[in-house]
Amino acid sequence: MNIYSVTKYHPETRGEIDEWTEISDINRTFDGVVFTLEEYLRVESNYVKAIEQIMFYLGVKTLTVSYLERRDYDYRPFSQHAFNELYPIRMRELRKKVKPGKVMSRDQVPNMFRLMFRNTLYAELEYKENESDKQYTFKVFFGYDYMMGVHSVKDLSPLRDELLHLDMYLEH
Repeated sequence: MNIYSVTKYHPETRGEIDEWTEISDINRTFDGVVFTLEEYLRVESNYVKAIEQIMFYLGVKTLTVSYLERRDYDYRPFSQHAFNELYPIRMRELRKKVKPGKVMSRDQVPNMFRLMFRNTLYAELEYKENESDKQYTFKVFFGYDYMMGVHSVKDLSPLRDELLHLDMYLEH
């Protein structure tokens, strides 16, 4: 099994400069720059694109929730309208209804990951070639400090350059 981290952090400067690590850091200053919702959404979108690229590369069409924890909304915009834009009804419904064993289609995965990135869910998602398999062939989860863990039986190093175009770093 190959074990990777996919992160927004440049390997040469990680830990050297002050960087945001979660959605609740919005409106705080890091390295002299105010961290905005727009920047958060840009980076979050890159993470979603990265996992979509990995799934496509591996031929993974579904992911199964193997572990789940629900959490409160870590970041709440000032208005209900802004909250509804950040957490549309489909996303809130997914958060409410998802449970271990739920099979997520490729079109549900982006909202699931957004909920995970926004700290409203902690989940581990797996793919098995066959339902009867004991071991997964692909697993993804989102850890502390905005680091995405990826386990794969297939080598993902051919994706390194594609992920760099998203400002994402694949580390083995």
